[in-house]
Amino acid sequence: MILPKRFAVIDVSHWHSTHDASYCRILRDLGREIVGVSDRNATIAEDRARRFGGLPFTDYLRMIEATKPEFVIALGRHADMPDTFRALVETGLPFIMEKPWGTDPDTVASLVALATERGTWVAVPFVNRTSHWALTARRMVEDGVFGTISHISYRTIRPTMRRYIEWDSPWMADPAAAGGGALMNLGGHGFDMAWFLTREEPEVVSAVLSHAVHGAPVEDYALVTLRTPDGILFHNEVGYTMPTWPANQTDGEQKVAGSRLLLRATPQGLHVLGSQRDEMISAPAGEQGGYPKWVRETLEAFARGDPPPAGADACGRVARLTHAAYRMASSAPGPRA
Repeated sequence: MILPKRFAVIDVSHWHSTHDASYCRILRDLGREIVGVSDRNATIAEDRARRFGGLPFTDYLRMIEATKPEFVIALGRHADMPDTFRALVETGLPFIMEKPWGTDPDTVASLVALATERGTWVAVPFVNRTSHWALTARRMVEDGVFGTISHISYRTIRPTMRRYIEWDSPWMADPAAAGGGALMNLGGHGFDMAWFLTREEPEVVSAVLSHAVHGAPVEDYALVTLRTPDGILFHNEVGYTMPTWPANQTDGEQKVAGSRLLLRATPQGLHVLGSQRDEMISAPAGEQGGYPKWVRETLEAFARGDPPPAGADACGRVARLTHAAYRMASSAPGPRA
C-alpha cells in the first residue's frame, strides 16, 4: 500500500493548517511532501511554506498547475468552499475538504451531487468516528448490549472565539464568511456522530442558540436535540465558552444511555455501568486518535482504492441538520440571547 506522496494545501490561513488539526504538521509527520501551499495572504502562505516546505502561492489553481500534487487538502473560509470544491472536481484530483463545504444546505447538496456524478474521491474530516469511545459504542450498539437506547449526549465546548483571531482566521466571527458560529463549526461532529452510532436519519426536534458570552454576530453556544426514527434522543451541545484560554482545552462529554448499560468517556478510559457491571475499558496501548489517526486512515483508504471513511453524503447530511437547527432556533418563541 503506497500512500500519495505529493500534497498541496489550499487556504493555509485557516487555523487547521497549523493549529488543532494541524494538517501541515500531520503531513510532515507522515513523511509526505508538501509541494505547495496557497493563501490570498501572501505573507501567511510564505510563512507556512517556510515552516513546512513547498512553494507559496496566492492562487491555488496556479499552485496545482505548477506543482502537480497527487492529493489536496482544502481549507478556507466557509463561504469560499463551494467554488474551491467545484474547481478541485474539475482537476480530477482526490482531496480532503474541511467541513462545512458551504453556508447553506442547498449549495452543499449540489456539491454532494456533483461529486457523486463525477466520481470524485473526496473526504470530510469527521474525525471523531475514529475515537475509542465512538468505535466501542458503535460495536455495542450493533451487538444490542445497551438494550433500548434512551439518549446519547455529545458535548464539545471549546475556548474563546478570540483564538480564531490569534490563529489567522478572524473571519470566523463574520456571518457572511463563516455562515454561523459554534453550531456551524463544531456541531457537525455531533450531527455526524448521531448517524455513525445509530445508522438512522435523525430529525431536529429542538434547538437554542446563545450569543451571551462574546456578544458576537455569530453564536457562541448551541444546544440541539435530535430524534431518530426509533425514538433515540441525541443531545448535541457545542460552544466557544470554555474559560481556560490561552490553555486550549475542551469541556467534552460522550455518553450512550440504554436500559441495560451506560457507556461514557472519561479521562481514564471508557466507563461501562449497569446493574451488574461497573468497569473501565482502557484505550489500546499506543492508540493515536484525533486528526492524525483520521488522516492516516483516510489516506490508507485512498491507497487501497476504498471509498472515503466519511464522504460527500456525510457532509450533505450534516448540512441538512445544521440548517434545520438554525431554522428551529430562529423560530422559537422568547428573547434572543
